[in-house]
Amino acid sequence: MNEDIRTDVVNKNCLTGSTRRYAIYGGSFDPIHAGHAALAECAVRECGLDKLIFMPAYTSPFKQEKHVTDGRDRCGMIEAVLKLNRAFCLSRYEVTKAGPSYTVETLRYWKRLLGGELSFVLGFDSVVQLDKWYMGEEILRDYPLITARRPDTDDSEGFEIIESFRSRYASRITVLSMEPVDASSTEIRDMVKAGQSPGKMLPPGVEEYIIEHDLYRQ
Repeated sequence: MNEDIRTDVVNKNCLTGSTRRYAIYGGSFDPIHAGHAALAECAVRECGLDKLIFMPAYTSPFKQEKHVTDGRDRCGMIEAVLKLNRAFCLSRYEVTKAGPSYTVETLRYWKRLLGGELSFVLGFDSVVQLDKWYMGEEILRDYPLITARRPDTDDSEGFEIIESFRSRYASRITVLSMEPVDASSTEIRDMVKAGQSPGKMLPPGVEEYIIEHDLYRQ
């Protein structure tokens, strides 16, 4: 295995053996919540992924004016989720390289290192905006995309956009057949700040990490 991967991946055994079909799941994960975990598990199951790599961003290009929790803590919360599925991995690649994280650069990096079929997992709101991202057309053309519907939302316009991407760029976009999970990182942070427990909006172990490290209290 390439030494670059060994230095930034938690659960290194996850990347041994076959990596014929794998995916990067990028985002702030501030904190990772039950919706993220459910989408990841469904992606592994429905898309036949050998590995799914959670990739917390150092700074999203769209959130440079917004405070984001330290990468060490966001990685620590994701580590609590890895035990849910043997295919789950965590990479600190974007966190440790610092600077704004452009998805296309991360995808190129991993494709170069591992080869195989690399997919990109992202939320429904993001996939319908993908043509506006930096080098978004390359992502739409060159990488299979995996997403899921949002809870309590009419996604008909979004599905029309997805169909236009399929026609215009020959995009390979999978919309998972999972039931939407009503969980929001913003709502969770607000609840913790107000002294309330997010309960089932968080995967097992994440609330304990938040309490132990006194996150989101300020």
